[in-house]
Amino acid sequence: MKRARIGIIGVGWWGTVGHLEPLSKDEKAEVVAVYSRTEEKARERAERYGVPKYYSDYRRMIEENRLDGVIIATTPNMHYEQARFALEHGLHVLMEKPFVFRAEEAEELARIAQEKGLLLSVCYPQCFHPWLVEARQQIREGKLGNLLLMMRTFSQRVYDLYKGDVSGLKERGENYPVPNPTSYSDPNIVGGGQGHTQATHTIGELLYVCGLRPVSVFAYMNNLDLPFDVVDVIAVRFANGALATIGSSGLVPPRMVAFGTQIIGDKGLFALDSTRWAAKIWLEGEPAPRDLAQPEHRNLAAEVPRNFVRAILGEEELHIPTQVAVDTVKILDAAYRSAKSGQAVEIH
Repeated sequence: MKRARIGIIGVGWWGTVGHLEPLSKDEKAEVVAVYSRTEEKARERAERYGVPKYYSDYRRMIEENRLDGVIIATTPNMHYEQARFALEHGLHVLMEKPFVFRAEEAEELARIAQEKGLLLSVCYPQCFHPWLVEARQQIREGKLGNLLLMMRTFSQRVYDLYKGDVSGLKERGENYPVPNPTSYSDPNIVGGGQGHTQATHTIGELLYVCGLRPVSVFAYMNNLDLPFDVVDVIAVRFANGALATIGSSGLVPPRMVAFGTQIIGDKGLFALDSTRWAAKIWLEGEPAPRDLAQPEHRNLAAEVPRNFVRAILGEEELHIPTQVAVDTVKILDAAYRSAKSGQAVEIH
């Protein structure tokens, strides 16, 4: 059986939980090497998961091994540099969110990938949720008609992480390391707050579903008592004239999570409400909205590296297109500039 040879750059909390662990059980994947900034952590992860090689220099890892692709799960400030190096060495790349910080960085990575015929994607697990997949298909088939208005929200308590308090992410056993406090609280590392931590999911998922290209952004952001944004509202105008609002708050009561979607076209609508855990589609000519079937529970996060491996092997299409990653960065880049200037920002 042919297996994709993968290197994992970054084996901290999410690099382990979201990538190393599921791929170690995937018959189509061979994790050849892992990288961490410290050799001790790299060695420990490699030994625990049976990975042959470990490195504290990602460049050496790429140059010394015959890899098909890499997964990048380091801190956001390292993503562009590491992804570019991997692409220039002919490797497919799957990147944790946020993809990169600046629009020009995203475009440069996409250009290199296209020129070299390489896969390049980003990790948005909810894009694998059956409800969003169904909505995307309905839109692709024209069932909702011309899209007019879209609203999407995602709010979850990460405020404590922004303050450097990781006590809420206590050890869940030795396989699950708690992240370094600065991974979420240092602006030089995370690039921003809610935008790059959670709104990036919300935007990317909306782009995946609707398939539209953004042309203009206006944003409000509230930092509360922190050096970066905690509450964001982003308005987007798309090339077809459709309008969207994206809302996200990193401060909600403990253990509460809220996300929802409404997509309205001139022939139908799609609505998802996490508080009721229900999704509906209502098409023109139907007397009432149709409930979408409750999906079976599965680990959506594990679907991301699983699909990446099979896309490398030519067995599946890459589920989240490169353009989704690029346009998400363009929207966030414009949103931060808009919030600072108080003006709408055009996207090209």
